[in-house]
Amino acid sequence: MGTEISHYRTIVLGATFTGLGAALEDIDGTLVIERTALVGHEFINSFNPGGDWNDDTALSASGASLREELRERGILSDDGLVHLPALAPVLYNRIYESGLRVLLLTEVLLVEEKNDYVEVTIHHASGRSVVRADRLIDTRTEAVMDAAADKTARRINAMLLYVGETPLDAVVPDAFVVPDAETEIVKGKLDGELILKLTIGNEDDWVQARSKLNGVWTNRTGEWLDWRICAVATCFEVEMTVSGSSKEGRIQRLTSAAYRNPLEAYEAGIEATGRMVG
Repeated sequence: MGTEISHYRTIVLGATFTGLGAALEDIDGTLVIERTALVGHEFINSFNPGGDWNDDTALSASGASLREELRERGILSDDGLVHLPALAPVLYNRIYESGLRVLLLTEVLLVEEKNDYVEVTIHHASGRSVVRADRLIDTRTEAVMDAAADKTARRINAMLLYVGETPLDAVVPDAFVVPDAETEIVKGKLDGELILKLTIGNEDDWVQARSKLNGVWTNRTGEWLDWRICAVATCFEVEMTVSGSSKEGRIQRLTSAAYRNPLEAYEAGIEATGRMVG
């Protein structure tokens, strides 16, 4: 006898904000597949807090509850500043409490669209297996990078730490300028929580990107000499110039990193299920 193949209404590729937004709308009928052990990594682990968190866009009940939870826990401020590291426990908790099926540390080997279903071949600690679904939603950044490389901006980001003696509230700067480098400073919710963003080439690998970051940081001057890099992002920030959904048959591509902030990405996943918002 052959091994029975599990069949779902929806398979979601990527435990991203968009992927989890879609999956949590149909918990019993959805399987999420993620190659890492991380959730929401397209924002959290790239150190990209996004912007426009206080946009008045209508939210679904799930999106509104997420925003309210973040505010109640002190993760999101009224003026739209967010403490990124605290977002992950909120997502893990939603997965745990809902009972959503999520396969972490699982590699997708092959995706095939058949007449009546989509078949996905995967590999993880238990070996190689096949799962099927009526449809598939692919929210991964890497799924569109090759085809859209000329339509993206990529950044390597770093968390900064103040080590000077002057009181922090008197020294937080607003800009970081190094000749011949495109940089930006963004603030997190906590006092002194600054993120340095450095734009890199679309072909730069991790070695090249970190080398550029180190070079830029070495050339800092003035007030920045009292700051240190305390952590470097473990994945690149990717800015898509075109966001939205593309659908071919039973396969829908909805890149989570394309959205302005994690909440908007989460809501996009909910909308992909066909649920009305407002």
